[in-house]
Amino acid sequence: MKIESCVQVLKKNKFKIALIAGGIIVLLIVLHILSHLGTDRRVFYFPISGSSKLQKEVRYIDSEAVQGKIQCYIDELLLGPSVYRSRPIFTSGTKREYCVLKNKTLYVGLSEDAVLQEDGSCEMSRAVALLKKNIKKNFTGIKNIEIFIDGNFIDLDLKD
Repeated sequence: MKIESCVQVLKKNKFKIALIAGGIIVLLIVLHILSHLGTDRRVFYFPISGSSKLQKEVRYIDSEAVQGKIQCYIDELLLGPSVYRSRPIFTSGTKREYCVLKNKTLYVGLSEDAVLQEDGSCEMSRAVALLKKNIKKNFTGIKNIEIFIDGNFIDLDLKD
């Protein structure tokens, strides 16, 4: 009996229900857009524990970052993943010492902690490849990336 009365109410008020549902959907879309104003959508790739696959993670980063967009992105990347089962690329505590873009080549200097392979971080060759992949996927204008750790150029003869 109760189900039949509910069905009758729904049939009588189709337009009102559709209007309210549409309003709620529009409100949710507007809230989503407003919550991301002033941010850039960035994609991060981290290795998955116990697998050779990568986990994609999306973060919204301040588009007016004091240190600059690329530097802010690298800092976020070095913080590591926030997704369960993902591993950091470099050892926890690795810092960006400098980041300079010149003639479509990005020069990135990392602290000496980057050479340590602790806390489940990647081996050095994979870490450098992932760092380059992440940067190139998010900043398409960069053609070459040169990595320095503690002032020493890292040349692992990898395909970017």
